[in-house]
Amino acid sequence: PLRIDGDADRYDHRVDSNHYAQAGDLFRLMDGAAQQRLIDNIVGAMQGVPRDIQERQIAHFTNADPAYGAGVAKGLSIENLGIEDLGI
Repeated sequence: PLRIDGDADRYDHRVDSNHYAQAGDLFRLMDGAAQQRLIDNIVGAMQGVPRDIQERQIAHFTNADPAYGAGVAKGLSIENLGIEDLGI
């Protein structure tokens, strides 16, 4: 095992459990055109990905920002996705 000391040894990675704030902040910082380019790129990359994986990813995007998740869902033609049902 790797021995760790100093700040790395004392860091508690369990303290920060907000895994979505930074992604949401970045999305909201973008102007509308940049947000749409991001969504279009993600939608293009997710073509052919199994539906269950698309749904889980949309849940993550929605947790970051509802408009982010809605944009990706719309681009993938996925409607009425209940995020609370995915357990994310």
